[in-house]
Amino acid sequence: MDKEMQFEDIKKEIIKNIDLKKLTLDELRKIMHIKGESMRASFINAINELEEEGKIYLDDEGYYKRFDSKQLGKVQGKIHIDNLGNGFVFIEYNAHKIKYLINEEHLNGALEGDIVVLKDIHHGKTNYADASVEKIIKRAKGKTVFEYAGDGEFIPYTIHGNVTVICPKDELKQIVTGHRVLINIGKERIATIENKAIFEGHIDRIIGHKDDPDIEISTIAAQHGFFKDFPEDALEQLKTIKDHVTEEDMEERKDLRNKCIFTIDGKDTKDMDDAISIKKNIYGYYLLSVHIADVSYYIKEGTPLDIEAAKRGTSAYLADSVIPMFPHQISNGICSLNEGEDRLTKTVDMLISPNGEILDYRIYDSVINSKKKMNYDDVNQILEKGIIPKGYEQFVWDLKIMNELSQKMNNINKNSGKVDFASSEIKVITSPTGEALSFKPQVQRQGERLIENFMVAANSCVAEYYRWLETPEVYRVHGNPNDDHLIEALKTLKKEKLCSKEEVDRLINKIKNGHYNSSDLNFFLDHFKDSENYQIISLMILKSMSKAKYSSSCDGHYGLGLKYYTHFTSPIRRHPDLMVHRLTDPFEKYGLSKINRYYSLLPDICNHDSEMEREADQAEKEVLDLKMAQYMQRMYEEDTTRVYKGKIIEMTPYDTKIKLDNNVIGHVTPQDVAHAKAVGHNEKLKLGEKVYVLIKEISIPHRIIYFNLNYKELSKARQKVLK
Repeated sequence: MDKEMQFEDIKKEIIKNIDLKKLTLDELRKIMHIKGESMRASFINAINELEEEGKIYLDDEGYYKRFDSKQLGKVQGKIHIDNLGNGFVFIEYNAHKIKYLINEEHLNGALEGDIVVLKDIHHGKTNYADASVEKIIKRAKGKTVFEYAGDGEFIPYTIHGNVTVICPKDELKQIVTGHRVLINIGKERIATIENKAIFEGHIDRIIGHKDDPDIEISTIAAQHGFFKDFPEDALEQLKTIKDHVTEEDMEERKDLRNKCIFTIDGKDTKDMDDAISIKKNIYGYYLLSVHIADVSYYIKEGTPLDIEAAKRGTSAYLADSVIPMFPHQISNGICSLNEGEDRLTKTVDMLISPNGEILDYRIYDSVINSKKKMNYDDVNQILEKGIIPKGYEQFVWDLKIMNELSQKMNNINKNSGKVDFASSEIKVITSPTGEALSFKPQVQRQGERLIENFMVAANSCVAEYYRWLETPEVYRVHGNPNDDHLIEALKTLKKEKLCSKEEVDRLINKIKNGHYNSSDLNFFLDHFKDSENYQIISLMILKSMSKAKYSSSCDGHYGLGLKYYTHFTSPIRRHPDLMVHRLTDPFEKYGLSKINRYYSLLPDICNHDSEMEREADQAEKEVLDLKMAQYMQRMYEEDTTRVYKGKIIEMTPYDTKIKLDNNVIGHVTPQDVAHAKAVGHNEKLKLGEKVYVLIKEISIPHRIIYFNLNYKELSKARQKVLK
């Protein structure tokens, strides 16, 4: 083989040879004349990559062959595992999507995000099929949490399936019984004993002891790659950063310290990275200024704190606690826009017309001194009820002008195609000790909407400017929805009679004819805004769409109806924003060589930041699930016979999700749904239906609540409706 053969050529040569006949690794190596350490490494990497891409398959006898799904009776894809223990693999065939379900006992050691081969496939009448994991091709992360039971035995704590690991004895020296540990787990099973899959593992770190007060949240955080402690070199760097702004720091910055600038955040917020100010002239034009903490001034590229921030990608907000992207000396100190303290900022001035349209803008370095730390509760008192809390008197006029502008921006945003989905976010109210007291819907009121509108405006201006300059940049993008997925969701809404047939058919026809945009989707959602099932309708539509992500390409944001968009306004808690700040410096500062370097680095940075954002979102969801499970465990211990009222908010052949009137969310198994139909429910249970449930089982490790449908109460409710 030519020593200069490129990697892609090696892959093609492998495919060419195994197309002729199935071959072992050694036979393939000899046929291709693989010699030398470098060539062997490329050859093995090529084999692994072809396996991961699902192009070749290694059978039980050690032969490689083409991965032909029909011939093998197997499929390959990425597995997702929910907290019920169900594994799902989605495969698309000519825009037709099939969902493969893998029950807990058939996961065979697969973890969330792994690439797996599925066998024992049984297709049903719907777009679902049952299967089991045959083998793991590639670990997504390979790190998961185990609890040490002593005598070398590790019990899986958060994952499902009958799995254990064997770790080297020298790694057990610091481990005691009850320790939760994060373990790197291999992808190859080394044994199967009594249906238990045995894997080799290595201890990554000790999370804590099972009796520690905050161990459950620490466990969730560690599972998703977030840790409270910072590396020693990052802490050493902290000592070199001043805790106040000096005259030298303010050089070449516009001094805005005498301006009426303030922050608006939640009551408990300590990392304040955005402040605002406004003016309105006699002709009705607005000058809106958004001032963002200049974190990039203190955190230089390539320093330990920068490397750690890039690794974390984001801060993780977990119920009443936060795992910050930067140590508190940065996030709550010198970079937080604290009241009455000089702070370095990057400012976006926006000239806005009387109807709310941005006419011009400029971006520059500045220094500010916030005149007031406001909170949403107080601001909403002023804007919605005309009640002025003490200390706000001198800011009322500015707040009213801001709200006036925000409402005009709402109209502009709606006309531009911004899609307003119903919020399904739930906030947990906790005691001083962290115990869940209640769960309340997150409601966006005038103060919250005001800040959102202003931040979106600043983000859009920054993105437009740097797209115009054609310099490297990080963008926030949201692709158009997949038409087939959206149509499928709409058909389900029609089938379940949650939406009128006429409105659904009208939108489906527009989609099929290619005459549809985000404004049509917004119009559809608006039509059902007063429906009691609006949240379910909105959630189903939202789930059919792709998620927003970070990209080095400016591909627009469908959900916001914007051609140019980025994240610029939260550099304390989001790494992409820090990158955007760094890239807003005049390119004379970093030169052509760095520009080219950024072009090559940004795709990987954007992918990692998108991944860590998803991890943080999932960790936040799991902590909320944990708090709900702990809360309902207390309720159950008080009264095992208590009946709860709720509503079915999601249904699949494998799970029914119910949201109680107290906003707690739990699940009913398919078997219990079938039993309810047979025993106490003559008609099919459906989305949006109100039901009565009893607590059946609660799992704290898996953060899940199982309900039993209360047949007696269901029957009573049905009889009442029929009368």
